[in-house]
Amino acid sequence: MKKMLIASLSLVLVQSLTAQVYYYKAEWTMKNKHDLFTGICRIEIKDQGVVKGELVWKFLAVDSTDQSMMDMYKGKKGRTGIEYTEGTYTSSTHDIFFEGKDKDDPYEVLGLDKYSLKISDNKQVLYGTTATGGTNSGLFYALRLNAADGAKKFAAAKAKCKKK
Repeated sequence: MKKMLIASLSLVLVQSLTAQVYYYKAEWTMKNKHDLFTGICRIEIKDQGVVKGELVWKFLAVDSTDQSMMDMYKGKKGRTGIEYTEGTYTSSTHDIFFEGKDKDDPYEVLGLDKYSLKISDNKQVLYGTTATGGTNSGLFYALRLNAADGAKKFAAAKAKCKKK
């Protein structure tokens, strides 16, 4: 039993050492609409090409020509939610695909999207499209933050979101 525990702990340590964690300041909008969310994202890329993400989104604007969206988001400007994502990274093409699997959304401002993204060679820029309800109409763009500052800002945004 003791050997199994040591082997398990060693495996967890090796996996955590091979994972790369990046923090990004992000924006999401819809093509030809005024919808806007800003956020801070924690993206973890493991050697096996597995990607896990936590995206803390803040709602800022919705298209004023869509009355149902205006009603849905009334009084929610500045509210936040967390989208938890899982997916894959292909290092040869710099493609990241992940999708929302769960969310902490106390103010009901989020949907779960599918993200088709590219990451720059130096991992400084993350960009691409998102699909909600089968349509590729979302645009995603993010700039990398330095690790210490990003971790601090991410933790603060996440903590603020969980407060009701």
